[in-house]
Amino acid sequence: MIIKRGLKRLVVVGVLLNLMACTFFSEYAKLERSARDSYERADYDTAVFMLSRSLQLNQDYLESQILMADAFLMANRTHADRIKKIKSGSNVFKYDKLVNEYQSLINIHDAVKVLPPIRQPKTSVLLEFKIINYAADLTKAQEMAAESHYQAGEKLAKSKTMSDQKAAAKEYKKALRFVSNFKDAESRYSASRAAGVKRIAVFPFEDLSGKRKRYGAVEEFVVDQMVSSVMKDRSATEFLELVSRDQLDRVIAEQKLGLSGLVNDESAVEVGEILGVHETITGKITQIIYTPVQTVHRDFKQTRSVVVKTEKYKDKEGKTKTRNIYGDVHAYVREYTRTTKAVIKGSYKIVDVKTTKLVRSESFKGNSDFSTSWVTFSGDERALSSSTRRLARKGESVAPVAEEMVSQAATDLANSLTATLKIYAR
Repeated sequence: MIIKRGLKRLVVVGVLLNLMACTFFSEYAKLERSARDSYERADYDTAVFMLSRSLQLNQDYLESQILMADAFLMANRTHADRIKKIKSGSNVFKYDKLVNEYQSLINIHDAVKVLPPIRQPKTSVLLEFKIINYAADLTKAQEMAAESHYQAGEKLAKSKTMSDQKAAAKEYKKALRFVSNFKDAESRYSASRAAGVKRIAVFPFEDLSGKRKRYGAVEEFVVDQMVSSVMKDRSATEFLELVSRDQLDRVIAEQKLGLSGLVNDESAVEVGEILGVHETITGKITQIIYTPVQTVHRDFKQTRSVVVKTEKYKDKEGKTKTRNIYGDVHAYVREYTRTTKAVIKGSYKIVDVKTTKLVRSESFKGNSDFSTSWVTFSGDERALSSSTRRLARKGESVAPVAEEMVSQAATDLANSLTATLKIYAR
């Protein structure tokens, strides 16, 4: 008994080891094949990374060894050619590309550096790779890149226009990305950013839909959501400052302006001057369209051939066997589809306070769509397709009420306006 148990354990261990060997073989061989595809596309860096992983799994895998020698050589040659071409170019920001090239070289050399000593299985010859330290080259390229952007910022900062100050701040920021604490780029960025920030007052939109607040204060919801979303995004507010609702309400109260005055371009500019903003945004909700819930259905029949019984029979050798008897089963299906939707339409305009000129004017739309399906059936459930069976299990769904649909459309509209304003600010 002890011997038999020992043999069984050995068999189990052998099977497990075999499975593990097959798994590892599949992995390093798969990596080699993927690396070969990358090599053929002249993506030598990716090929090196994949081969490095392959050889870490099996350093004796000849296919990966041979391909690694070629891929590493070609990757180095490709980057050397690019570096030579970049250096000979006249582009002011050519050092940005040099940084990328040297960083890529460091990455592939690091990938090869971690490999264990590799000897070819047949010849036992040690496969050697010439590892070069490009850290000093990378540092120099980063410093030159930072300097080029710093000088570009200096040139732009001499201008007093908001657009140039904004561009100058971006150049100082790029310099800092290459070298942290580069010269006085941090303080110069702060100064140019402050001079390049655009202040905008977003006025409450006017509701001209004629719905008389049936779905709530949609126009206020849209503006509040848009302002809130923008203010939460640090990248959007880098060069944008939105006047708070409190500031706007205070000036409106002081100037004794009613709602009709708010949507008047002249009054909006007047308030904008008092607030010291550069631009004003006003808007109108012209339509709120709600489509009531509609439920339609269609009837159809599904048929499937299934095993209805079995029978015994004798084969040619006279042995008794069992076989299935198939027959058609049917199900009568009624599929329901329930839909509703809401659409909000309107427009907005951006006006320059100083010149009173129209900067931008666009229409907008927010949508909310709801659609659901489910089925009921009679007959044999086996006749149902898998999709029909899922709908049968799903059951009936209740559609959102009108206020909820309009609210979702308002949210969609606010998100769309937010994205537009963020792009405009950047």
